[in-house]
Amino acid sequence: METSGKSRYRDVFRNRDFRLLTGAFVIDQVGGWASSVVLIVWVFDRTHSPTWIAATTAAGWVPRAICSTYAGVLADRYERTKVMFASAMLAFVASTALALVVARNGPPALALCFAAALGAVVSGYRPASGAVLPDIVGERDLVAANGVFGALESIVVVVGPGIGGLMLVAGSPAAGIALNAMSFLAAALIVARLHVRSYGDAGAAGEGLRQQITDGFSALWQQRIAFVLVAFCCLDSAVYAASTIINVPLSEQLGTGSNGYSYLVAAFALGGVVAAGLANRCSAALRLAPVLLLGMFLLALPFAALGYVHTPAIAFVLLVVSGVGMVIVDVLAITALQREVRREVLSRVFGIFESALPASLLVASFITAAILHSIGLKGTLLAIGFGFAGASVLGIGPVIRADRKSTAVVRALRPRIALFESLDLFAGASKAALERLAAASVESTLPAASTVIREGATADALWVLTEGTVTVTARGEGLRTRRLREMTAPAYFGEIGILRGLPRTATVRTDTACTLLRIEADEFLAAVQGAGVSGTMLAQSASRLARSHPKLAETTTVVIPQQRTGEHSQPGESGEIRLDAATDPSAEAAPAQSEEHQPA
Repeated sequence: METSGKSRYRDVFRNRDFRLLTGAFVIDQVGGWASSVVLIVWVFDRTHSPTWIAATTAAGWVPRAICSTYAGVLADRYERTKVMFASAMLAFVASTALALVVARNGPPALALCFAAALGAVVSGYRPASGAVLPDIVGERDLVAANGVFGALESIVVVVGPGIGGLMLVAGSPAAGIALNAMSFLAAALIVARLHVRSYGDAGAAGEGLRQQITDGFSALWQQRIAFVLVAFCCLDSAVYAASTIINVPLSEQLGTGSNGYSYLVAAFALGGVVAAGLANRCSAALRLAPVLLLGMFLLALPFAALGYVHTPAIAFVLLVVSGVGMVIVDVLAITALQREVRREVLSRVFGIFESALPASLLVASFITAAILHSIGLKGTLLAIGFGFAGASVLGIGPVIRADRKSTAVVRALRPRIALFESLDLFAGASKAALERLAAASVESTLPAASTVIREGATADALWVLTEGTVTVTARGEGLRTRRLREMTAPAYFGEIGILRGLPRTATVRTDTACTLLRIEADEFLAAVQGAGVSGTMLAQSASRLARSHPKLAETTTVVIPQQRTGEHSQPGESGEIRLDAATDPSAEAAPAQSEEHQPA
């Protein structure tokens, strides 16, 4: 069963690789935001031109928009943590070169060239890290993990520019750029310590670059809900871009002057931190469309209200609400990509995603500036609020249709889901994982005296007994077949061979007419990977194996791949969790809730 949101957040931070990944993220983002502020001020001091400020901003975003799609291909072609490491190291080199130009008061044009190079090489990091995250935390904790990143991103939006401002006050713009370079180096060294290994399948069949990119677009288009959520994420990024344009004139309307800009940015960021605690609850809703619309309304409509506000405190509250909406939409979109898209093509899809975001930011910035110039601040605020809210209503149709379909499917599968929830085998599995298992399970009815699994056969599926009684026998390590136990529904068998990579260790035959659910080994392993390894499950499997094969129980270990690796996987790099179930301290007395024999 699902645990509380607080528990989910505690769980993700118990994961060593997740802590390392978040550490690298924070260091990198703080350095990046500090550097961007320093570079913009340095360029303006050298040129005294708003056009050069726009060019500085474009130098960071345009290369990312152009290169991210190809960078996603690279992250699916090579081991993803290595792509992250290479991207961070190349960014360290580009940032160091940029710091040297600033330190020597070199030409601004040369500085922008290095800034553009930095934007290009760093584009490989996020498509790779977005695809690595599901392999680190598993599906059950994806929403919590993405919520953490959403909150951290909101925090560094305030902290990073603040550090950059301190660097400028200290008269050390070059030091601000150098800080960014060192943050990339630190992030690379942290990434190098990750244990997880994650692979895509780009180029595995000899296909060319165009086909590899096309495969990414096809994978996104086929998962229509993920596609729509990416579109909504682009909308919320456009709202954010619009806010950066109107914050200064808005601050002047509120009577706080241009210095109030940071006050408004902080309010928006605070909303993002608050939203991290709500994202887990929102993701558990049976219908996605109302949650998505709520997020977009929370994001956009406060801007319409700001057109009539002249009190800083009220404006602050409205922007906190807007920040909540943005992170809810972001977390839903990113989690949908990670859950629905095939792991082998996930980096390419994230590359497309990372190309779309800066493109939407740039377009929205120019359009907002034009509207502001034409109709003034109040009209622009109303256009942002009602325009984006209206666009979300117009685009929600595919999500509503998918909600109806998925709701009908879940209702039909509810008895199976309830059955799986009652089994200790699936303790901790998310509702989404149980729904997929229920949908993937195949029901069969067998008469009495039918053999379900045979000792020595390949362990290719898990069986769940829903009606009837079966008997488990095994020859094991002896000379004759022994009767091990009788099992009555509800029960399960067949997990030992899958978990330990062994042939079947027992034979299971029906005593009466039985109804069973068959779950393919891959589907079962995916659920185990997402939910984590249950101590009860280990105890059950160890106890069952000890009855039929005591020597194997002492020597074999549970081997659970952390992810499905692609064709480029190298021996020893599958990121397996190896647990000795025979000696595991949690493998004490196992409850008889779903007793079964080995299957193995």
